[in-house]
Amino acid sequence: MDALTPFQTVGPYLRLGFLTALGRMTRPDGGTPIVLTGRLLDGAGTGIPDGVLEFWAPGFDTLGRALTEADGTYRLEAQRPEAHGGGAPHFAVRVLARGVLTECLTRVYFADDPGTAADPVLRSVPEARRSTLLAQPGADAAYHLDVILQGAGETVFFDL
Repeated sequence: MDALTPFQTVGPYLRLGFLTALGRMTRPDGGTPIVLTGRLLDGAGTGIPDGVLEFWAPGFDTLGRALTEADGTYRLEAQRPEAHGGGAPHFAVRVLARGVLTECLTRVYFADDPGTAADPVLRSVPEARRSTLLAQPGADAAYHLDVILQGAGETVFFDL
């Protein structure tokens, strides 16, 4: 990979500043611990090394923040969100990355939750694109979802 130009990176200071705000995303009433992993990818399928994903959901007392590694991987330790306002459990997500001039807003639903299929926001997304919002379960309360910024398989983003 060619070296990044100054305009393609936010430099080391953004990452250093965010490190103090990282930690487990928790609810005051407790909940089931989960881990969400994935990769932040550009349109060519290349991992984005200096991205930030911010997660939030009703009932949490902290904001979740995950920084991407050199290959675009991210990891969030959290408690599983609960259903709220007639919708299925989900995280709202803000994606910030090089080349992204405004925030990208999306959601992460859980493919194994029985209420996911009936969620009104998810149902408003064309069926062929819904999978881009569904974290797939793995072993030991882990989930996986890649976030793709453009191109084939692009994650659904919302205008809010």
